[in-house]
Order: sequence, then C-alpha cells, then structure tokens
Amino acid sequence: MTPTRVRFLLIGAALGALLLFALRGRFFSAGRVPSEDALLSDTPARPKPTPASPPPKRSTNPGKGAPAADSDPTWESGLTPRELAERRLERARHTLDGYLQATRYPPVSRPLSERPDLQNARSVPTATQPLARADGKLTDAKVTLSQDRYFLVGDEAARLTVSCTTSEGPATCEVRRAEARVPPTMPQAGTIPSAPIRFYDDGRDGDPEAGDGAPTALFAPAREGFGGYHGPIGVELLLHVDGEDGSARFEVLYTPAAPARFTGVVREALEGGSLCMYVQMAIDKPGRYVLHARADDADGKGFAFLEFNEELSAGSQEAKMCLFGKLVRDEHARPPFTLRDLEGFLLKEDAYPDRELVPALVGSVHTTKSYAESQFSDAEWESEEKKRHVDEFTKDVAEAEKELRDVESSGSP
Repeated sequence: MTPTRVRFLLIGAALGALLLFALRGRFFSAGRVPSEDALLSDTPARPKPTPASPPPKRSTNPGKGAPAADSDPTWESGLTPRELAERRLERARHTLDGYLQATRYPPVSRPLSERPDLQNARSVPTATQPLARADGKLTDAKVTLSQDRYFLVGDEAARLTVSCTTSEGPATCEVRRAEARVPPTMPQAGTIPSAPIRFYDDGRDGDPEAGDGAPTALFAPAREGFGGYHGPIGVELLLHVDGEDGSARFEVLYTPAAPARFTGVVREALEGGSLCMYVQMAIDKPGRYVLHARADDADGKGFAFLEFNEELSAGSQEAKMCLFGKLVRDEHARPPFTLRDLEGFLLKEDAYPDRELVPALVGSVHTTKSYAESQFSDAEWESEEKKRHVDEFTKDVAEAEKELRDVESSGSP
C-alpha cells in the first residue's frame, strides 16, 4: 500500500468518526472547547467535476494482505490509473478546502446559522409519539409533549403541556394521573418519594388557554420534595385519548443550588480586531464553566453564537466572550450589537449528572457601543493546531498531484 493511499484511508476514517461524533452530540453538550478537528464534520461540500467515488473500506487485517481499497470491488472496479489518481487528488483538495472553509472563525465564535436548534435559550424540541399502551398494541392516538425548558435550577419551574391527536384530527387529552419521580437508575430512587402533579385545562397554574384540550402543569422540583436532589426527574402521565389509555413521559434535569450566578454586568473592549465582552459572574463553586450566548445586530438579526469554556476561581470573576472580527464583517452585522440569552453550567467531569446549572439570563443582557466596520479585522482565525492540519492536508494535495503527474508521464490511460 502506498503512503498516499494509507494517508487517504486514515483521513477518511477520521472524517467519518468526527461526523458520527457530531451527529451524536446534543445542543448544550458538555466538554472542553472543540478543537479544529471537530469542525471537520461541518465542512461544506465542494462541487465535484466528476461523480464522487465510494469511500475506501479499511482492511479487516491492517498491514497484512491486500490493501483495503483493493479488497473493495466498488472502489477500483472499472477505474483506470488516471481516474484513480484524479479522484484521489479531488478528495485531497476537497478535504483541504473544506477544512479552510470551516475554520475561518474560532470554535468559540461561530455563525448562529450553524446552530438552528440554539437560536434561543432554553429551547426544547417538541416531541410527538404514539400513545404508549400498556398492552403494546398499535394505537391511533398520538401525543405531543412540549416544555419551555429542560434544565431547572433552584426554585425554577418548567411549563409542561400535553396535546393529542388521532387520524381524525385534534383530540382531548385527559390526564388521569401524573407523578414526578427519580428514575430507577439513580441511587436516590428509593429514598425520594414520587410526587403527584396536577395538569389543568382551565387557564390556571400556567395553562395558557382554558378548554383547548391541551392540559398544562407548572413543575417546580423544589416545591414537590426534590429540593435536595441533583439529577434527572421524570414526570410520568397516564392518559385517556379517544377511548384509549396509555402513557407518556416528560423529563427535566434539576440542580437544587446554583454554583454561580450572572450579575448582569458586562464590559466590552476591542481586542485585535474583535469585540470582546467580559461577563461578570459571582462564583460559589470554582471549576470549569461552559457558557453560551447569542448576539444580534442593530436590525435584530441573530448572527453569532458565542461560547466560553474555561476554569474560573471562586469570587467575582469575568468570562470573556468575543465577537470575532471576520464573523462580524462576513455577516454584514450592523452595530450596536445585543448580547442575549446567556446560559451556562459548571462542568462535572467523570460524573453524572455532568453539570450544575447556572440560572440563565433570558433576553437582552448587554448592548454594545457603535463601531465602524473598519475597526473589525477581516483576517481568518489562526492557531498552531490549525496550521498543523493545513500543513498536513496541503502535503496530501501535493502528493496526490505528484501521483497524477506520474500516471500521466507513464502514458497510462
């Protein structure tokens, strides 16, 4: 197996693994700030002059026997040496170009358009599922569960709403029983009793519209006996829908006492052609804090998703969140900018739950001064790690170009 082919196989495997990792991640994922490697999974497609060939399969016995590409008949079957060399060169260029495109901005200052699920704080996708009958039989009834937040801290409450449909249209949901309980997989399951939860459809206790057939409950764990518990809580419902009985389940993640809080004070400074905002926090528990925020321009257009992921000591501290200069210019964002929907948590590595929530500041947190476009840098983001990747991918392109030249000079078709 040639060194070029080995490198392509390794790159292909790495890209596949990164893509799988990205698909498995959820919106408020814990962990450290992603390296440039993580951005590879989001590299944009590049137009190809020829149809894309199937990716090579790795050998089941690396280093021995036939090369992986040779063992896969769909990889080289019917392709001439020139066609193979051209496709390897196209793949190498695609990898380099895609990586450069994805790493124009740093991981902590990205276009908000990349995160459609995170346009606003506390967003929880609505879930629709068949009514779960105890006998497992198929049902005509479907249940839609919606909640205004998943993470709860301290005295906060989540609004839980259930609505139902059948094949004939909307149907009335009758909540016959609802209980909040610690999941049986948690160590505290046997020590914290379940709590009955009341759902209303009469316009009270959080119900937005009386008689609409969509019962609502306000669930505040601290008021229901979970004040000393840290972890997931399930709210299990027994429903009656159009003559059928079945179940559904909400879940929240509860932090009884916040490890820190945002003071609401933010200072700003232009640094290296970017606008940095220093978010003040009162830290009770030191550790690694992960924060997210959004930025809107003067027209109200959300254009930036910001992240902070660093260690903070106890006491009054500042978390630095920067609007990258090139991002501002590429998005044609007009100042003044509004920092909004600030949320975060203390990361608890090697533990479950893996976070302690900080109460979010929803809505506008800080409005910046006005700046001229010329004050923002148009330079792309650079780092040592990015340079190493670019150098390696550039080397792959050069080797693929040389391989194609060798094939052409040999007179091979």
